[in-house]
Amino acid sequence: MTEPVFICFSQKNSTLINLICDLQEVLKDSANQDAFSQVEDLLQSLKLKVRNNQLPVAVILDFDDNIQHASELISRIRQLKSSLFILAIGKTNILSNLQRAYFNDFAIQYLPKPYTTEKFLLAFNSAINATTVIHKLELLENSDKHIEEKVNESLQKLIDANMAKDQFLSIIAHDLKSPFQALLGVSDILLNDWENLDDEHKLELIGDIRRTSNDTFKLLANLLVWTKIQKEKLQVSIDEVNVHELVETTLKISHNHARVKGIRVNNEISSQLKVHTDENMMATVFRNLISNAMQYTQPGGKINISAFETSDGCTFCVADNGQGIEKTHILDYFKKGNRKKLNGNATAFKGLGLLICKDFVEKNGGEIWLETVKGQGSKFYFTIPC
Repeated sequence: MTEPVFICFSQKNSTLINLICDLQEVLKDSANQDAFSQVEDLLQSLKLKVRNNQLPVAVILDFDDNIQHASELISRIRQLKSSLFILAIGKTNILSNLQRAYFNDFAIQYLPKPYTTEKFLLAFNSAINATTVIHKLELLENSDKHIEEKVNESLQKLIDANMAKDQFLSIIAHDLKSPFQALLGVSDILLNDWENLDDEHKLELIGDIRRTSNDTFKLLANLLVWTKIQKEKLQVSIDEVNVHELVETTLKISHNHARVKGIRVNNEISSQLKVHTDENMMATVFRNLISNAMQYTQPGGKINISAFETSDGCTFCVADNGQGIEKTHILDYFKKGNRKKLNGNATAFKGLGLLICKDFVEKNGGEIWLETVKGQGSKFYFTIPC
């Protein structure tokens, strides 16, 4: 059964019959219409057609003498579909009032009574032409919206890519800072105390430089490979990770820095502990937390790295007995339960490595917070779901 292409309405049956006859005379054998004499029946039919995207070419409304009824009906039709073409038929006074009420609605054609077949045909043809124009305008509007969405999507990708680039550069710079500090420390010892060192000690320090340089080269290579894999955005790649081994690898890089300052670093994490997380991100978290602990720990101090399992996952702790952290913006940002993102320029935070830690922990479904006491040290906790 073919869907009607015209909908006729009049509350008077006699008027409705005449309207259908006029329409059939114009359409000849191609007549195809629905007819309604009840407002709610008309609106329900239109509602279904709008929902199913089976809109009629036009709605032909033949009004009686009730201007309020005419205006309310058009308003309700417009709520269903603002661009649906309406052919309004009625006495001159009714149509004049409608024209004033809907002066900027170009999808309404008015046909005053009494009308001739020729005038009805002219109004009918206008309805056909207007509907075609409205349809083209809607297609153009939808096309413009689609283009705008594509442009916005591309713009957002560029913004994300630029932010990701900045973040990668920050990660590389931060992760390379600690081993280079260690290299500078050992080379200073060799440069300043060369005459006082025995050959065995000299060879030991040169070996330390060699090992640190080799580990740093591997770190840089891994970071560059990781950057290449990530492409536009930081993607989380979940694997089973032995955390004890990961921390041991990280400590090799910072070993000389700790040695120069006389800091003892203890890896108390069980060698059997494994979690499902992004290995590169977790390595970056530990590197930055350990580097931060060394920064705040006085010579001769200690750093403990521990973990304990809970029903929800694992909680890790990097603790130092240094001077503690008093910077208000860091304390506020790392309160337990705080998942707010940093507003503004991250480089102005003066704790970029910690920002990276927070971002990476949360990307892996965890939480990070800080406990610190002035003069006694700091403890950074973070969780990772098992």
